[in-house]
Amino acid sequence: MRDSRVKNNYFTFPDRRPPKVRDKGEIDEILRRVQELPYEAVADICGAKIMLKTNSLHVYEYWNLNWFPASGEGDVDGIIYDVYGVEGYEPLIFYNFDKCKTLIVNCEYYGAAKSAGALGLATRILEGRGGYAIHGACVAVPNSSGYAGVIIVAPTGTGKTSQFHELIYNIGGAKVHSDDYVFVFFEPKPIAYATENWLYMRTEIAINHPTFIKLFHDLPLENVVIEKSKCAQMSDDPLKMGECYKAVLNGERKCVFDLGCDRCYWSYANSRVMFPRGKFPTLVKDSNGELVEREKGKENVINSCEVKYILLLTRDDSSKPVRLLEIDEAIKILREGRFIIRPGSGPPEKWGQYGFEPFYNPYPPEHNMKVEEEFFRSLYKAGVKFYLLNTGTYECKKITIHQTHMYIRHIVED
Repeated sequence: MRDSRVKNNYFTFPDRRPPKVRDKGEIDEILRRVQELPYEAVADICGAKIMLKTNSLHVYEYWNLNWFPASGEGDVDGIIYDVYGVEGYEPLIFYNFDKCKTLIVNCEYYGAAKSAGALGLATRILEGRGGYAIHGACVAVPNSSGYAGVIIVAPTGTGKTSQFHELIYNIGGAKVHSDDYVFVFFEPKPIAYATENWLYMRTEIAINHPTFIKLFHDLPLENVVIEKSKCAQMSDDPLKMGECYKAVLNGERKCVFDLGCDRCYWSYANSRVMFPRGKFPTLVKDSNGELVEREKGKENVINSCEVKYILLLTRDDSSKPVRLLEIDEAIKILREGRFIIRPGSGPPEKWGQYGFEPFYNPYPPEHNMKVEEEFFRSLYKAGVKFYLLNTGTYECKKITIHQTHMYIRHIVED
């Protein structure tokens, strides 16, 4: 539903990914009941041509911003149906890998079409072509031999997007690659390819990096809270209150709505923006020697780079701030995929509980654990370094965003 007050904001139902289930005939049954899917587009996701067919203009518009368009030549490799307004069905994602089809029913939340839809299907298709998925953010950092691909792998709520931004913002020569998902091909060196043209980003990054408030203002938004009374951080249970809401109650900060703002980018942890990669801010020195913010620009966007570092993030109160990993320990962490469910990564009733996502990748409906483990071992054999960084607390002291950033700088810079 288009927001009547903030015209570039769109409210979806549901406002997160619905469950994934294997197709048992539901795809064909639902399609028989749909009269028309007027919007079609084909994306090129690292060589996999994925077609969208939908009756949601919102999903169609976001799809065209999100992906690189495929050429008109050749057959498509898979189809995503996104069908809204079907009676008798709760929001669900049905997948059929044998037919390379996925159907999303009664869900306009774009993340379903993007993640479990397009990227989940592309993961299955490219696995047979030597392409391996990593759910992670990637920055190309300049070094003595050119550029080093740094991939940050982390569950929701541990600071992946913040550290991605810190590298782009503070390292002048850093190139913007991806904030969510890459495919790696061995050529023979491991090369990471970008999947997205514009990024489907969480807007909550603006609470720690206020420069994004003005950058987001006129871009396509999804599920951004526009009323104080609908703050998603409110709760009678202190354990389920959001950090900003707690700070307002304690008089430590002002609510943005009390300051006259018409929206809050961090109230709901899963609100989104479609963001051009060239708009990321960076710190530069002008002709007078003053430090000023500038947009990275298209010239600092890169679609491929050699993988040199895998940085795993955790947020706990016991792990050291940074540690180099041997591959067996890295594989153990990745296979288990253990994380604490936080706002944005699950429904409120599960916040604070432990969840498990193999290889921290929630997008594929099914995992080939053997293939994924062999892939990460191949990265290690190719000379890729694995590190574990804690963004929580250590010895009763909070580890700040800046501290973690400096650890990463020492890892990746010559």
